Amino acid sequence: MKPALEIKNLSFTYPGRPVPSLQGINLTIEEGEFVLICGPTGCGKSTLLSCINGLIPHESGGLLEGSVFLFGQNVALSRPGDLFPQVATVFQNPSTQIVSGTLADEVAFGLENLGLPGQTIRARVEEALRLAGLWERRDSPPEALSGGQRQRLAIVAALAVRPRLLLLDEPVSQLDPLATKEVLSLIREIVSRGDLTVIMVEHRLDEALPLVSRIVEMDSGRIIYNGPVSEKKDPFTFSGDPFEALKLRCSPLSPPSGPPVLRLKDISFTYSGGPRILNGVNLTFYQGERVAILGPNGSGKSTLLHLLAGLKRPTGGQIENFLPRRKGCLPIALLLQDPDLMLFRFRVSSELAFAPEFLGLPAKQVKLRVEKALETFSLEAFKDDPPFSLSRGQRLRTALASLVTGAPQILLLDEPTTGQDRLQVERLMENLSNLANLLIFTTHDLDLARRFATRRVVFKFGEVADEF
Repeated sequence: MKPALEIKNLSFTYPGRPVPSLQGINLTIEEGEFVLICGPTGCGKSTLLSCINGLIPHESGGLLEGSVFLFGQNVALSRPGDLFPQVATVFQNPSTQIVSGTLADEVAFGLENLGLPGQTIRARVEEALRLAGLWERRDSPPEALSGGQRQRLAIVAALAVRPRLLLLDEPVSQLDPLATKEVLSLIREIVSRGDLTVIMVEHRLDEALPLVSRIVEMDSGRIIYNGPVSEKKDPFTFSGDPFEALKLRCSPLSPPSGPPVLRLKDISFTYSGGPRILNGVNLTFYQGERVAILGPNGSGKSTLLHLLAGLKRPTGGQIENFLPRRKGCLPIALLLQDPDLMLFRFRVSSELAFAPEFLGLPAKQVKLRVEKALETFSLEAFKDDPPFSLSRGQRLRTALASLVTGAPQILLLDEPTTGQDRLQVERLMENLSNLANLLIFTTHDLDLARRFATRRVVFKFGEVADEF
């Protein structure tokens, strides 16, 4: 039996980059294996997946050396469409691959391209959406879903075409703990049938390690380890409510030491013609706090941040801001869940200069803020690079740094650690802790919330369910 994947002496350099992103990669994966690819942010993991599914070199340009064979087929001689449906990919950002107007149409899209009978398509659509817990919303637009729900949609749409090889680029990066458990359990069940090969890139190793048969570790574009998993931790052992388990591990809340900064009075929000997202939210945020907003996907966390930032207006209630304006500082800054929506300049350093330039600071002060942010967020080596030539994690840090150069008084972060390795997460949160009068962040990383937040607010069904 031929292996599913054979990579020989693979190197790749992006256009305009002096250093190869991949160097001398040799890797063989047998059919039915479940392989985890890990390593620090920017080490070449996503680039390697793009070489396997044919996006490199056909859609990227750049210099490719070596060979990649997928089920005996030379990927360099095949367009990405020629590899479908043998290989299916779920990208880091599901919004980049969702193209249809409803959830049902999205799952059906690939099946229709295969020319399958209507009855088969309908059956597979229902099966996929039920597995994702989205069947009741089959006629809804994908834009109405939370980030985590869109990720689940992308995963089941990829599985619906029955690929022989499934490539997963951080598939649980935007999922809450229960949804992560459900998705990984689903993948584990499918893999156990022995008819699917899976290659997964993931930073959340505790969730991934129990599933995989082999681990491939990368650093600086090279494979530095290729072998069995030496130690496995099972994330599927907890039962009940994960937020209750977190509460037991946190110290009791102390009374606020600073004055109030933001106050929400009976806030509600409903999309036009849609369901109510927030219902009767009453919260006060105090100066010096670092508040983690927790809750399942779709519970209203991102909507809350959009309301606080002024991107949306509440349909009921009032938001009060007690913080006086300071010259040379942004009053409020929001990091979106999809940082790519925030990047629009041609160089990283120019991106970071936008906020202080907008505030009217002199050139010398702009330069100082940019240099400090480049160092703080480990972006010095990329200051002259186009932001979209960077990895997902590096783009997120660029977007965040572009806010920090505006010296915001209130900093709102929607999943700020997506795509970051553990070392970068530690550095990022340590640096952010003292950068604003008030820090509010959403996260699915419960350990992060335990260690870095001074208060944790749990949302369920659009309401505050708990604070601790």
